[in-house]
Amino acid sequence: MNILALDTSMQACSVAVLSTEPSQGACLSACYERRERGHAEHLMGMIDEALSKSGHSIKQIDQFAVCRGPGTFTGVRIGIAAARGLAMTCAKPLIGIGTLQVMAARVRRELVRDELGRDEDENHSNSPPADPDRNLAIAIDARRGEVYWQIFDKHGQALEAPLALAPQAICMLIKQHEEPLALAGSGVALIADWLGDEPDEISFSHPDLQPDAARLAEIVAGFSAKEDLSLHRASPLYLRPADAKIQTGYAVERQ
Repeated sequence: MNILALDTSMQACSVAVLSTEPSQGACLSACYERRERGHAEHLMGMIDEALSKSGHSIKQIDQFAVCRGPGTFTGVRIGIAAARGLAMTCAKPLIGIGTLQVMAARVRRELVRDELGRDEDENHSNSPPADPDRNLAIAIDARRGEVYWQIFDKHGQALEAPLALAPQAICMLIKQHEEPLALAGSGVALIADWLGDEPDEISFSHPDLQPDAARLAEIVAGFSAKEDLSLHRASPLYLRPADAKIQTGYAVERQ
């Protein structure tokens, strides 16, 4: 099975093509760019590049995957709209995976590289590794004084639903957590300010963490044949209302 995964949900744009066939290995190609804006303008070109590098055409893709959020509202919409268009055109299934789960998989992937000898990664090259035996919490700065937050066990399974909370509320959750905890992501600094002298059972890492389509593809490839794909719909996951709101009082009456 060939999987094309894409992500535009946060401050990066990435595409990956992965094959589950043993003869071809795992990730055939990947394109990744740190990007604050311009995701829509660059995404299709990155898809073409990833397909070209993989030696596959879009007609050879068996399954599509996309990060469904949380993230920036525009970024989430761009990724899902593009993935839906490709999946519908090719008449292939589309799977949506939570952005925080993909980020957790990226941190866990770092642990494997640490054991084998770390290679260069612009996102993580200066970050200390998280403890592989600890539960992992992804904390992302959601702006407006909130943090996107979700905890995963050492196998990558979510222990709770993703949340958008104020840093002080997250500190209360951390203090209630009974096991050692590793925190990763851009929201760590906001939380640390409220924790003060952090307990020994808490570690921090990866302040510049972003999602990556290569890890998204690996998550989808790891699903068993019995996996209920209806639980992974590619619908946007928003944890709060959009910043932009429809103005009232300016509508023109229909004639």
